[in-house]
Amino acid sequence: MPRSPRDSYAHRQGTERRTPGRPVPKVVRIPPPQLFRCPRCSAVSFQVLFHERDVAGFCAECNLRLRTDKTTGRGTPEYYAEFTRQVEASCPDRIQRIFLKTNSVSEAKRVYPVVRRLGYRTKQSSPMLHARLVMVETTRDQAVALIEKLREQGMQVALQDDLHSPPP
Repeated sequence: MPRSPRDSYAHRQGTERRTPGRPVPKVVRIPPPQLFRCPRCSAVSFQVLFHERDVAGFCAECNLRLRTDKTTGRGTPEYYAEFTRQVEASCPDRIQRIFLKTNSVSEAKRVYPVVRRLGYRTKQSSPMLHARLVMVETTRDQAVALIEKLREQGMQVALQDDLHSPPP
């Protein structure tokens, strides 16, 4: 039989009686860090970290460290793009994975043999095909030249991250 009104309420609700000296522990969930592809080593281990007045980019694989000033209204992807531009400006002839976007899966299938015939390293996978992407390992300048060659052959391709490229 319950002794106090508080105990009778707990008894009616089906909860256990708590000891008065212990607080209920709070569960604090820390969101996992947002990881990006490193602009130098291409590993998915690049983090954008916010400090008081500046923003830092850090890669756990190649130990790349970059900094920029914090600007109001910019999100994490904008800072990642800024860090990528910094790395590309410092080393423009670096070989990297560049993704070409096509209009259809069948066009992506047609692009692969042409790219290989022109001497570029490429990798074909089903998920990339269904996303209408073609991965080419080359420099940014050579990728632009490759796009021009593909457009001359009647294929509609663009750099995936280049949203302002002229229509084919």
